[in-house]
Amino acid sequence: MHSSLILLTLLLAVAWRQQWSGLQGRSPHRAWSARWESALSNFCLPPLMVLLVAGAVLSMGHHGTMLGWSVSPVGCWVSLGMLLFGSSVLAYSLGRAIATHLRLRQYPTIALPQGERARCVPIDLPMAAQVGLWRSSLLVSQGWLDQLTPHEQQAMLAHEQAHADYHDPLWFLGLGMLRRFAFWLPNTNALWEELLLLREIRADQQAASTRDPLLLAELLVKLARQMVLAMPSSALRTDIEPWVGFGDSLLLSRLEQRVNALITPDPMPKAHPAPWGRLAWLLAVALPLATTWLHT
Repeated sequence: MHSSLILLTLLLAVAWRQQWSGLQGRSPHRAWSARWESALSNFCLPPLMVLLVAGAVLSMGHHGTMLGWSVSPVGCWVSLGMLLFGSSVLAYSLGRAIATHLRLRQYPTIALPQGERARCVPIDLPMAAQVGLWRSSLLVSQGWLDQLTPHEQQAMLAHEQAHADYHDPLWFLGLGMLRRFAFWLPNTNALWEELLLLREIRADQQAASTRDPLLLAELLVKLARQMVLAMPSSALRTDIEPWVGFGDSLLLSRLEQRVNALITPDPMPKAHPAPWGRLAWLLAVALPLATTWLHT
């Protein structure tokens, strides 16, 4: 019976992910805030439901009955495998994040012309990123110091400050763990790319509230051109990826959406989902925990 419960949950998770389509999740005609809610729920909730059913089955054990049907050890072994895999993903991601933090500390700390302090990476490609966990720190390149004008630097700092305000490095470290665990679910990579894009649009929007949106849009195009010509080294990309997914959101296929979001307002007012709606989704995900009451 436990095996049937696990199988049913896996089918529900696959169906949940499968219903998310490019038209629903990535349509440029929807407000970016509504797209964010859709992508985040479709990305997070199916794998969380799988983890919860595995925990529920393991807590019930393989003795007794469920709805009058006998249970076997198979469901417990499958659940244990799922939880061990999830634990290994957690340990790997945290270990990689700690190792990355230690490697980034080798770069010297400098004072920026704007008065802030940041670690400087000796590469020519202009870049800036927030690295760390809850209290992230700023990382800039030598190309950022040498090639950008003071106004462009201020615009880029405003963008990175938005990432710090939203605690994006920490949240996307956690989302990256779910991505590794749920690689087998449909649309995992598509949803991940959507979240990366919308994260950047959100930071662009906050930066545009204090800086010239046209300047930000021109800076995006400028950086995209340079990134196509000179990608950072694979070692640097490996160092930064656990925190920011560097460069993914400046691919030409998504650049147009970021520029359009800066120069035109949202096509719809920002959606504020009702609290009861989010609660209903959470209750649906937690439903596997209620199956423990059916075990005797």
